[in-house]
Amino acid sequence: MHDLSLADLKSRGFLAFREYLTNHADSERFTSLLAETKKLKADLSSIKYCLLIKGSGITVRKYESEIDYSADVEETFRKFKQGAVKDYRVKFTESAEMNHVEAKVLDFVAQLYPDIFSHLDDYSEKNGNYLDETIAVFDIEIQFYVAYMEFLAPFRQAGLKFCYPQISDNDKEVYDYEGFDLALAHKLIRELSSLVCNDFYLKGKERIFVVSGPNQGGKTTFARTFGQLHYLACLGCPVPGSESRFFLFDRLFTHFEKEESIENLRGKLQDDLVRIHAILNEATQNSIIIMNEIFTSTTLQDAVYLSEKVMEKIIELDLLCIWVSFIEELASFGHQTVSMVSTVAPENPALRTFKIIRRTADGLAYALSIAEKYRLTYDHLKERIES
Repeated sequence: MHDLSLADLKSRGFLAFREYLTNHADSERFTSLLAETKKLKADLSSIKYCLLIKGSGITVRKYESEIDYSADVEETFRKFKQGAVKDYRVKFTESAEMNHVEAKVLDFVAQLYPDIFSHLDDYSEKNGNYLDETIAVFDIEIQFYVAYMEFLAPFRQAGLKFCYPQISDNDKEVYDYEGFDLALAHKLIRELSSLVCNDFYLKGKERIFVVSGPNQGGKTTFARTFGQLHYLACLGCPVPGSESRFFLFDRLFTHFEKEESIENLRGKLQDDLVRIHAILNEATQNSIIIMNEIFTSTTLQDAVYLSEKVMEKIIELDLLCIWVSFIEELASFGHQTVSMVSTVAPENPALRTFKIIRRTADGLAYALSIAEKYRLTYDHLKERIES
């Protein structure tokens, strides 16, 4: 506490926490606990006892001012010391846990000093929950924050940008420039590979990103980044990006593809419907939804119909949402939707750039995915002809 009072703090949060600690340390409850603790420690420090060891038996009794002959013994045998010789002394190792012998000795010591140990029992029972809840929460959260900042150090050294975002609990205009996914960045930095950063923004009545484009083009990573940035921002952490603004959400829902489970006896389409129905029932106007390629197990016509129904509900709730989909109709569903497309190199459509930009969906990604699924791409057909 004394060290903290000397710290040159600037943050409103740290200033408020220091004031809270000062008031807590000056409170009657804490000062009385401190005084009682000091007295109990002094009483315990005054305890002295002797162990009389004979064979396998140990006798415990109070210390009766016996003379300590250890110094005399060492002095007597000092003359027999012959330079550097093997040390046969047994080293005593301290441990936080007691073995059964030490525990029994302590029981005997408690019988020798019943008043002090009775006070210790009362003290323990009365102050078992002594730690203030606010201080306990801060202790855990500051450890996370420090660990997070240490985790970011290699990213900063690699030249990646971080910022403290603006936060709003009523304005849903959000943006992030030069953002990226931390998990992917961590992997690429270790591999000494380059990382592609992306920008996004929603303004006015815009609420929903519909992300389309070719497979393996970074769409899922972009969706994950959107949720990750909001989550970190609401924790008060610096986020990837040079400048950003995010919405203070109440709950963040995700719907990513899962393998069918024999345990729930549901097919993939039914499972998608059950999961998204549960999400929409629990979501409020302050929630965020992240969806990745939903309704892929049914026909395109059915997928469009179901997706439009889900979109209507999301718009009705005025939710922030990012939806990875090959369904072009969703990208132009209304003024609330914004089309984002993962791009490819113009000279080589098979080469992904991993840049996600605001652009009208052209439907080519869905056609390409179908062609790849049924091995009808140019390369696949050429391979069949040549064979």
